[in-house]
Amino acid sequence: MVGDGSGAPGSALEQRLGALLAELGVAAEPMTVADHSAVLGTVTGVLPDRVLDLAVTESGRRRLRAELRGRRWAEERGIGVPEVLAAADDGRWLLSRRLHPAPSGGPRWTEAAVDAAVRIAPLPAPSGAPWRPASGGGLSRLRGTVQDTGRLVRAGVPLGEVRAVRAAAAQLPLSEVTHGDLCAANAVLDADRGLVVLEWTGVRAASRHRDLLTLWASTPDEEDRAEIADVVLDRTAGWEGPDVGLLWHAIALEQLVERVTGYGWADGPDVGAARQRLAEARQRAVELGSPVPVRG
Repeated sequence: MVGDGSGAPGSALEQRLGALLAELGVAAEPMTVADHSAVLGTVTGVLPDRVLDLAVTESGRRRLRAELRGRRWAEERGIGVPEVLAAADDGRWLLSRRLHPAPSGGPRWTEAAVDAAVRIAPLPAPSGAPWRPASGGGLSRLRGTVQDTGRLVRAGVPLGEVRAVRAAAAQLPLSEVTHGDLCAANAVLDADRGLVVLEWTGVRAASRHRDLLTLWASTPDEEDRAEIADVVLDRTAGWEGPDVGLLWHAIALEQLVERVTGYGWADGPDVGAARQRLAEARQRAVELGSPVPVRG
């Protein structure tokens, strides 16, 4: 079965991945092919026990190199990552063992996800550059900005609040390391290995508690989310409160913006749940003394 994200013939992608697998000595098996070339610059073949990522653009090659950089760094900190079975030194392909995740959520998952965030946090970040998707230029970017603004206005998202919180959060000290997207969907319980964290392309320096707050914003269960919030508060000194309150507000606000505009991945809360997270985050911002006035 082939996902056709960019219009490339599915059979051609499958044949290309199959040829690479044959070179690697992997026996031919049923394979699902997903074409992520338009956004990620890669195509992925999913086998019963392995996953093969192949870069088809320069951005995709940089992405796979950044993924390897992040996984290797995380392993040194005792964090579960997808097992690398083989990889090209130049970043053109990556073969990993396939995970078989159990349902996320509950006390065991929450404890393990929080532990991963805490292990990630201490500086320094790994050497090398994180990967970021290529942004559209010129007219396409302008059209996107106008369309996004229209969607936010129609959804009742206060644009002044978005601008003020973004601008203030961008000035916060980069005092910890962030995974880059430690949302609940990227922290999975594998049946054999325990918690495994996915998507290591964006590891970099960031503001305090970014990963814990990203987990909080994206976790569906209210009790799990309350446990994560307690950890954030327990690990926040009084003098850090204003910064943490501001970031809490910023992350919840950005999550709502992504849901309204349609950017980001499908995993995570819907628009209604994202609005509720923002209401909670605004209250936390007030309690912690955020320097940005809270509206709503």
